[in-house]
Amino acid sequence: MKRWLLVLGCFVLVVFVLVCALWGEEENVLLVRTQEAEYDERTGKIVAHEATLRWRNLEIFCPTLEVDVKAQEVRSSGDITALLDGLTVHIGSLLYSREANVLHVLNLSGTGKDMSFGAREGLFDFPQGVAVFTGNPVLTFQGFQVTFSRAEYHFAEKIWQGQEAVIRREGWWGSAKQARYTEGTSFLILEGRAELEREGNRLRGERITVNLDTLQVKVEGNVEIFLVPPKEGMQ
Repeated sequence: MKRWLLVLGCFVLVVFVLVCALWGEEENVLLVRTQEAEYDERTGKIVAHEATLRWRNLEIFCPTLEVDVKAQEVRSSGDITALLDGLTVHIGSLLYSREANVLHVLNLSGTGKDMSFGAREGLFDFPQGVAVFTGNPVLTFQGFQVTFSRAEYHFAEKIWQGQEAVIRREGWWGSAKQARYTEGTSFLILEGRAELEREGNRLRGERITVNLDTLQVKVEGNVEIFLVPPKEGMQ
């Protein structure tokens, strides 16, 4: 069994393996960088150490990763850390397929200055520029926690959106078929059978917009307002 120790030059080899078929489409390419790797000629696999995977504003640091030259796949597990638009994300394991140009990750949780996020599974679709999360994805920002059945993050627009959303904040509860939040803005938008309850009073409509700075709420479309009378002895 032949093994080749690749030092420094392995960067060129790894990148060639993953990129050659996508030449001219660099913005859709996952780039692998490493200073040292071992190549097993019999199995056609490269084991890289202290490797970095990069795509646009996503950067992933892996203690070790395996590149299957024949299958055109990259695998890693363990203490994986990623940086995504200000979020530091911890990942349990990952699998990248060059044929589909997607990155599959498991057990991820991320924290940032004003935001946190977690999900059991994520699929980064590089040609589409979107990441899809399943397995109880939860997004927390500015005091609100939004739980989805399925969530998406759009890289170019920095939009988080998802389906079957449940919204929580101290003294608040809400739900909607869809919820959307754009990073850097002050609005949480609920659409489709949107409902929001605060201190027992309930608002319902097709669209609810929450101003995250002032906590003012705007309801649109078939609006219903349910007012709870004060308890006896309270005015």
